[in-house]
Amino acid sequence: MTEAGTSLGRTKRYAVLAYGSFSTMAGIGLIVAGCILVGLAVSILLAGFGFIESDLDLGTGAMMVSGLVVGVTGGFFIGLAVEGPVGRGRSLVGYETWEVGLGRIISVLLVGLIAYLLHRFLLGVLEGLPEPILQANDVIRAVGVAGMVAMPLVGVPLAMAIRFAPTQNAWLKRAETPAMFLVWAVAALLIL
Repeated sequence: MTEAGTSLGRTKRYAVLAYGSFSTMAGIGLIVAGCILVGLAVSILLAGFGFIESDLDLGTGAMMVSGLVVGVTGGFFIGLAVEGPVGRGRSLVGYETWEVGLGRIISVLLVGLIAYLLHRFLLGVLEGLPEPILQANDVIRAVGVAGMVAMPLVGVPLAMAIRFAPTQNAWLKRAETPAMFLVWAVAALLIL
């Protein structure tokens, strides 16, 4: 085979790896942000109706609108992730474990950076809006920081370690994505 053909084949191979890794990590990040935002929306609505105490001095209407905006945004994030290729990284066949791990680490750093930059952009856009909306923006920051810190250090290595599980524990091999979700969600909640 010619050198150009080998180079093109290698480029295609790593492009598939990059796409699969990025789409998996972006999907998990969207689900984490969406779940936390939906939980925040529920707590905002409960505080708005007076079921739980809140130190926010907003009326019931403002709390309801804020809760609905945050909830719809969280639902939108979850919907994007569900319609996208979450779990496609599991179909990356023919790659070494270290290649998949490295691809996921680079991807999660990029996804975290995008979320953090989105948070920075929204700071100026959301200025003057009620406090619950600003708290939702803090969720995006926490998801971004957790993606850049906790996931490369704990989440992705844990998922790669799961790949080495004994074959009699077949259920454990399907726990890669849930393990990364759990690490990312817990880290984001700790950052908040």
